[in-house]
Amino acid sequence: MTQTPKSLGFRMPAEWETQEAVWLSWPHNLDTWTKEMLKEVENSYFEFVKALHNGQKVKILVDDEESRKNAELKLKKSKINLNQIIFWQIKNVDAWIRDYGPTLVINDKTKQKTMVKWIFNAWGNKYDDLKEDNTIPYEMNKKMKLQMFEPKIVLEGGSIEVNGTGTLLTSEQCLLNKNRNPNLTKTQIEQYLKDYLNVYNILWLKDGIVGDDTDGHIDDLARFVNQNTVVCAFEDKPDDENYEILK
Repeated sequence: MTQTPKSLGFRMPAEWETQEAVWLSWPHNLDTWTKEMLKEVENSYFEFVKALHNGQKVKILVDDEESRKNAELKLKKSKINLNQIIFWQIKNVDAWIRDYGPTLVINDKTKQKTMVKWIFNAWGNKYDDLKEDNTIPYEMNKKMKLQMFEPKIVLEGGSIEVNGTGTLLTSEQCLLNKNRNPNLTKTQIEQYLKDYLNVYNILWLKDGIVGDDTDGHIDDLARFVNQNTVVCAFEDKPDDENYEILK
């Protein structure tokens, strides 16, 4: 019998559970942002780190040594305690580590963690230059040295949301999209989620935000705020004039 995280007692925790660190990937791609925009994005990242670092470590992927020095200098100026910051120099194309990074799952009895490495195909083969980030979990694990499971299916981290006790939220527009796993049925995809994340109850929303190039990532739509509460964004006047203009 093939071992899976579920068979070994691992589960995907909810985001509000006690955690050792939050991962960020420092923004640098000028094809994504202009130089002026990049400054604003970096300022936002400083705010992220400032909000996070007092309660946990912040692990930051940097593309090269120059990026590390730049981020470190600016974090110092922002009065951030660098003892809480861990830089990992790993070549990366863009900042979307939630999507191309691994899913870390935990065993509550042994306190061990392991890594689930999905296939990242740049949101349905939309951006060939970003597909290189698919290899980043391998590079991360050269240092982390965790047991790694590879389901061999396409999935981005932003497309799933769990409550930590067995329920998962996702969208049909994304996970059932033919640009992800065209040879898998809904039932088969559900089985992968159950086996590798240790969930049993899967809630499927329909479509995401109009024009969203992630094809309906759940983190744009709905999030668990505790084990039995979901907050959801919705448009209550979909036919008014402003909505038609935005479309």
